[in-house]
Amino acid sequence: MLDILSNHLYKSPDVFVRELMQNGVDAVTARRKRDTDWQEEDGRIDIRVAEGKQIFFRDNGAGLTQEEIHQFLAVIGQSSKRELVQGEMPTDFIGRFGIGLLSCFMVSDSIEVHTRSMAGESAYVWKGYADGTYTLEPLEDAPVGTEIILTAKEGSEQYYHPEKLKKLVQHYGLTLPVSIYLCGSDGHRELLNYRPEDYSSLSIDQLLSLGEWLFDGEHFIDAIPIQTPHLSGVAYIVGHQTDVSVKSGHRIHLKNMLLTEEGNPLLPEWAFFLRCFLNTDNLRPTASRENFYENDELELAQQEFAAAIQQHFAMLDQRKPDKLQQIVGIHYTAMKSMAVWNDEIFRLIIDYLPFTTSEGTMYGAALKQAGKAAVIGDIERFKQLKPMFIARDMLLICTGYSFDDELIHKMVKTYQLPIYPVQEESMELLLEDVTFEEKQEAFQALREINQSLREFDCKVELKRFYPVDLPALYYLSDDVAFLRQVQGAKEVSQGIFSETLTSLLQGVEERPLACLYLNCNSPLVRRLLQVTHERKLQSVAKVLYIHAMVTGGHTLHRQELQMLSKELLYMIDEETM
Repeated sequence: MLDILSNHLYKSPDVFVRELMQNGVDAVTARRKRDTDWQEEDGRIDIRVAEGKQIFFRDNGAGLTQEEIHQFLAVIGQSSKRELVQGEMPTDFIGRFGIGLLSCFMVSDSIEVHTRSMAGESAYVWKGYADGTYTLEPLEDAPVGTEIILTAKEGSEQYYHPEKLKKLVQHYGLTLPVSIYLCGSDGHRELLNYRPEDYSSLSIDQLLSLGEWLFDGEHFIDAIPIQTPHLSGVAYIVGHQTDVSVKSGHRIHLKNMLLTEEGNPLLPEWAFFLRCFLNTDNLRPTASRENFYENDELELAQQEFAAAIQQHFAMLDQRKPDKLQQIVGIHYTAMKSMAVWNDEIFRLIIDYLPFTTSEGTMYGAALKQAGKAAVIGDIERFKQLKPMFIARDMLLICTGYSFDDELIHKMVKTYQLPIYPVQEESMELLLEDVTFEEKQEAFQALREINQSLREFDCKVELKRFYPVDLPALYYLSDDVAFLRQVQGAKEVSQGIFSETLTSLLQGVEERPLACLYLNCNSPLVRRLLQVTHERKLQSVAKVLYIHAMVTGGHTLHRQELQMLSKELLYMIDEETM
């Protein structure tokens, strides 16, 4: 049991410092509760180090009686705080499980406890060992409180140095309400922790200065004070783009003791652009005290956090719109994800969010005033259609990027915008009919081309469109796109699944056709339609079909790749004859 608790419950031996500070702070809290004349500022924790050998960790809290030693140090899972308030755990104590002291076995083979109770009993020395045995003896004299002595375990000597302990104390217990001192052999004492005042009373400059110190010099562009029933602290907005996968780098405390640097599960998924310095007094920790239980209280805290961020953005929208635009400009991916699920945030920041269009980057405010527009979710198709829309002075919006599709739909619904998906009706606006005479002249060539592309479920039509250097445009409906997906899946499938796909394809009575639009404005197409050699005409048409597929971002099937190789070989052979 000792091995499990001391070596497997915690992620790192570092936490032994956290557990010692926790016990010390709780002991001071207990003394304050029992002795109303004892002043709050009287509580303290002193740390001394015999470099590379021993650590002496002393508090002047309530101490332990002989009975409490047997009850709490010798029985795993007991806690000296449970009996203080009608057998229930008081909310102002950090500890909850009574097993934290055992984490010291990760860095020491023994734990020596010198303690004297404030109740006036004699002092005692308790020695516990990693094999589960312990001894208890009277101690001639000791001040009220508890001193824990650890002796360096082989391989753990790096923890027995003042600078290492100083770093760990400030990492875990920077805001603890009890003063923690590092005591030198020369009598010098260095205060290691600092507890900021109410964050909402600090100026932005003060908060930013604090954040830079807390997060090792990281630059922040804004600070959001958090003061809710469950949370207090600051959420900092980083000054550069961050990856959506970033979940760590926070400082989240329970009763002013660092609990976790992970954002989950307290912080929402979109918080990756924030670095949070938070404290909570009433959320429930897991057994290892390295995160929170997911319960109703945690859900309330999550809602409070999101509301605080939302209120701050509302303030910026009213008072500092340039600052809000700067934040959105850097963190638009996170902002977009927030706007998708939160209607209030959507209304606050939609005007500042960027979208990719045929006219370049346009912001939400401009799209709301742009009038009629088309929208397409395929990035490659967008690139293909973009020059055509530019030539016709029509607006095309690409929603193939994260959250853009949801946001454009939300804009259309919220503001009743005339924005529609690209469909056949939209294509007709881009394509001009050719004259009757032009159709007649191209009739024979188009018949040969249609025949050559029949095996690819594609028909050919002659149109005029821009730009002129785009010779052909491949368009497929949703039905055709589905059939191509089935065909592609069949090519890589075997056995019963392949047979099922074959049956599915054979079950289509009238297979829909894709359309290859040839651009009559293109010199290449006009020259192609004049070719009288049937085989050469079909060969060039097939290559042009592949060209249109590739420029449209469509995946080529095995049959189409084989056809391309075959036609290129034919052209080479024709050239060498």
